[in-house]
Amino acid sequence: MKAYQRHETSKLISGYIIDNLRDPRFEVTPDFVMVEMQKLHGLDIGYHKAWRAIQRASALIRGTPEENYELLSSYLYMMKSKNPGTYTNIKIDDNNRFLYMFYEYGSSIAGWNYFIPVIAVDATFLKSKYRGVLMISVSKDANNQIFPLAFGIAESENNNSYEWYFSELRNNLKQRKVKSEVIKLFQSTARVYTRKEFDLYMSDIAKVDKKTFDYFMEEPLERWARSCSPRRRYDMLTTNIVESMNSVLLEARELPILRMMDFIQVKLHRWFYEKRNKAEGTFYDVSCWVEEELKKKIDLAFTLNFQFDELPCIHAIAAIEKRNIKKSNFCSD
Repeated sequence: MKAYQRHETSKLISGYIIDNLRDPRFEVTPDFVMVEMQKLHGLDIGYHKAWRAIQRASALIRGTPEENYELLSSYLYMMKSKNPGTYTNIKIDDNNRFLYMFYEYGSSIAGWNYFIPVIAVDATFLKSKYRGVLMISVSKDANNQIFPLAFGIAESENNNSYEWYFSELRNNLKQRKVKSEVIKLFQSTARVYTRKEFDLYMSDIAKVDKKTFDYFMEEPLERWARSCSPRRRYDMLTTNIVESMNSVLLEARELPILRMMDFIQVKLHRWFYEKRNKAEGTFYDVSCWVEEELKKKIDLAFTLNFQFDELPCIHAIAAIEKRNIKKSNFCSD
């Protein structure tokens, strides 16, 4: 078969499968295309021709990878226009070629002031034509749920890309009122090797900023402090929450860059909408998660102490008084 015939055949096949690509019920692979062409049209095609047909159809729907990068600046401009407070930045090399990209939605920036001041960062490989890595930063909100903070794209996972990403992240979140002295102390606290050194640094943090000290102590020490880890950490000091975010975005990693960002935007905005609606219907002084944890602790206190003297323990009494409930309601008749 001549070259132009192969070209036309691939183009023709892409027209047959384009609706399948649009339908989320189908996983369109070269094997799928080969079977469908034989079953529906009696065509025997090879694996590579089926793959080329998928690429053609995908480009018609999502644009080519090259077109996506050409439109990236315009896309980020519209993102900022439609999402007040959003921050974006692109870094290019001396030859005007893409190096890094960073973006953070305004809702994430605003929410950061109410999160636990611990951020988990990781990078996951992209599978589109130009590869690269997607960098993700997440934290936890007052309901102990994962909250996405920022995203970035780089050519690979290396020191330069991480330094640039962390610089953008730090500059953009600097409005969080955590003293620079505390940040330096925390970095030292997380990396020391002995518990004695750890206790000394934590004591210094408590003196400088008691509220931030309390936040640090709420997270299990073995998750972020090398000296408290039951196993060797090999300098890995983050939690696994960012891995959960990677799993959520698994499908998006194969898309061209703009379609991937569309996927992330839809996912995040749905989460933000659901969280806001839930928060508006919450009338506790604390978050729903904290309220449930408080109830568990009260129940546990009753289980361990009430069965002996039929009176709430001192910890339960403190919790009951905090909630302005009559202590007599929790005593035996």
